Amino acid sequence: MLRRASLAALALLACSVTPAGAGSASDGDLQLLSQVLAAPAAVSYSGIVEVTRMGDRAAVSSVYHIEHRAPGLTRRTYSSPPQFFGDSEIVKGELEFSIDSKSHRIIATRSAAETAGPALRAREALIRANYRTAWRHNGTFGGRPTIDALLVNKHTDRPALFVRVDRETKIVLDKQEFAPGGGIISETRLDQVRYAPISPDVFDLPKGYAIVQPQHVIESSSDPDRVVRNAGFAARKPALPDGFSPLDGDLVELRGIRTVALLYSDGIRTVSLFETATAVTPDMAPLHPDALSVGGRPAQYAEDGTVALLTWNDGTLYYTLVGELDKAELQHLAAAIP
Repeated sequence: MLRRASLAALALLACSVTPAGAGSASDGDLQLLSQVLAAPAAVSYSGIVEVTRMGDRAAVSSVYHIEHRAPGLTRRTYSSPPQFFGDSEIVKGELEFSIDSKSHRIIATRSAAETAGPALRAREALIRANYRTAWRHNGTFGGRPTIDALLVNKHTDRPALFVRVDRETKIVLDKQEFAPGGGIISETRLDQVRYAPISPDVFDLPKGYAIVQPQHVIESSSDPDRVVRNAGFAARKPALPDGFSPLDGDLVELRGIRTVALLYSDGIRTVSLFETATAVTPDMAPLHPDALSVGGRPAQYAEDGTVALLTWNDGTLYYTLVGELDKAELQHLAAAIP
């Protein structure tokens, strides 16, 4: 079951802080943006994270205890929803381990090195290109002084994100995302935060658990074009609207089928596009999918916790879009793929 489908990390919730109406960012604004993006690589902390997503049918919440040891060790231990109670995720640089405490197994996958220099520079450039700050104020959250900012998407000219950043450490404490219509679609809160050294033992994998890899990775590259060229079928790197740019790609085998997985981001939001030449779409039935249309062809949309999925085919390729976006946004991105 997909619990995370993007580069979701507090580093990605950072914001540009250009004053409203300013034509360009000042040196101080750019310095603060860089500090916010780089904070997880320098600051160790722990706390309780609550993620609430307003889905089509109901609100879905997940709660986990986070322990982060700078620069690249993170552990999340879930207490909600009930089916994930006691499960955890451990990130070690570019490797992520999902620990299923009930079946005593560990699912190992490749993650993104969010604190690496090139990744931070790419993220900063995308944020500056795609967002502007409508206003900025000082505030408080959880008893800590914050810098509060409302971000507007330059492509849609609509409010997209409200963040509260710890003024001292530059860690993001609260993030609210808005739908195109203006309603809140999700909120991520970091409460009971403590800034203190964390023992490396916290990130040890449990003994006696079987380690499995759900997919065979053939190739991973920060050059998506290379992955598409080596796919072995007529894969594509489609252009997506609203500032979404391809960051990297994987060529994997899923259930024996060669699959291209491309990761797109606009600096804050991320979405993954999976392509195959053979029908190998996820089993949507347990998620009670909605029937939609993409380019005049039938499609299916479903929500798995805070993650949404949209699947369809264009007569040649089979596509799946996965991300923490709402139905309208996923349809909008899918419709841009000819």
